[in-house]
Amino acid sequence: MLKLPQSIIFAIVAFNFTAFTLVLQLDILVFQSPMVKIIAWVLTIGAWALTYTRRKKYFILF
Repeated sequence: MLKLPQSIIFAIVAFNFTAFTLVLQLDILVFQSPMVKIIAWVLTIGAWALTYTRRKKYFILF
């Protein structure tokens, strides 16, 4: 029985959201709308909040 913390998986996803948002903020992508940037930041904050709330839960493998 291997216990894998859920926060690891959620942190990987949250980090990817953060990277996308930072690239979006630097105006490298096609999207340049302020509303898209606001939505991306809200999703990033939500992903990190979800990671924080799931920090003590585990997936049991095998």
